[in-house]
Amino acid sequence: MAKPGPIPRSRLRLAAVYLGVIGVILYGAGLGMFGLLMRANWSALEREVETLAGTLHDSLKPLLPEEARPSPQLAAVLPGLCLVSDPCPSPPSLISRHAVSVTDPERFYLRLLDPRGVLIAHSPGSPSRSPRAKAERLDPAWSVEEGPGGDRFLQYSIHLHRSHTPNHSGANALELDWGYLEIGRSLRGLDAERERLWWATQTIVVLALLVAGLASWWLSGLAMRPLLAAYRQQEQFTADAAHELRAPLANLLAVVEAHRAQPPADAVAREQMLAAVHGQGLRLSRLIADLLLLARLDGHEAAAAVQPCSLAEIAHDLQEETSEAAATAQVQLRLLGGEVDLHVLGVESELYRLVSNLLLNAIQYTPPGGEVLLRLSREGTYGWLQVQDSGIGITPADQERIFDRFFRSDPGRSRRQGGTGLGLSIVAAIVRRHHGQISVDSKVGSGSVFSVKLPLAG
Repeated sequence: MAKPGPIPRSRLRLAAVYLGVIGVILYGAGLGMFGLLMRANWSALEREVETLAGTLHDSLKPLLPEEARPSPQLAAVLPGLCLVSDPCPSPPSLISRHAVSVTDPERFYLRLLDPRGVLIAHSPGSPSRSPRAKAERLDPAWSVEEGPGGDRFLQYSIHLHRSHTPNHSGANALELDWGYLEIGRSLRGLDAERERLWWATQTIVVLALLVAGLASWWLSGLAMRPLLAAYRQQEQFTADAAHELRAPLANLLAVVEAHRAQPPADAVAREQMLAAVHGQGLRLSRLIADLLLLARLDGHEAAAAVQPCSLAEIAHDLQEETSEAAATAQVQLRLLGGEVDLHVLGVESELYRLVSNLLLNAIQYTPPGGEVLLRLSREGTYGWLQVQDSGIGITPADQERIFDRFFRSDPGRSRRQGGTGLGLSIVAAIVRRHHGQISVDSKVGSGSVFSVKLPLAG
């Protein structure tokens, strides 16, 4: 089986990283939510038990006998509790069971202890405890106890006071330590809720991870699009460059091999051979120079020093320089708006190359008797440079690729005139380098207009 290429492998790794990060966030959020919900339920239970303990304490305080020991008086005060010396069956009826409502063995239990922590009374179903056993902590404290059948109970222990009302009534009632009250609340419902929440959290996280996996694959595809486009462009560029370099090299080698096999007998043949070699060498030199310029324009190295450059001066100079090529092609070249003062902050040599490439490209594709216009104008803080020709025009399909490297609308014509197919690519790179914009408007048979918008200096 063939191994996946570098792009699919990179996408898989990127998707895995996305999924890992999202998974950690989701699992952490799920655990945090689970902990918050359980903490809220636990706090609600604690408030319930504290409120119930305070209510029982206030209700029992004036009714307790003087001594904290098993006695008929204590049994009369708390009919729902069992003295340690008596058997403790469950109440047979709902009425007697709710004489002290919190003695429901399914939810609560009560225990009374003397000041030394010895058990003296308890509710049915309370955790087993020796009558002589003493509490480890007699101060108000929370603990978790295990009841009959393995059920857990949240237990709260508080001091129990007795009011001596006969001698001290009203606000002057004297409160004395009588013993301890322990109240337990069943955790069966909380444990069941915790298990449900735990599995619900795990299920939600797993489902969210499945969705996140699909989202990660989609996001990695989005993130890889520019890289994939650059990778394909590099592959295309490499193939095109190899093709363009192969043609002149093959011509050079063919000429050299032909003359090595049969040396020219006269000086004319020798001059023709040297001219062919020289022409192909110049073509290779131009191609390599254009490739190096493109690499420099697209690179991240520091740009050349920028300075205010006059587009009018550049246009006038290039009008003179390209007038010979225009005359040779029998094309009229005119400059409009050359008196407009347009200064662009940039690299003068690159701006010269930009205008030169546009002019030479327009002359190349304009038939004899045609006209090329170089127009300058100002619009707000931007300068406009337009090159209009009356040439063959560009099809809509070609307009989308006109600035691609090595693209030619008419490959045979371009090669015959020594073009490398990089002229408009260099123009687009220079425009980007100067933070400008370039566009083309063309109709087949009606010519083309290349418009360059550049920010003005100052």
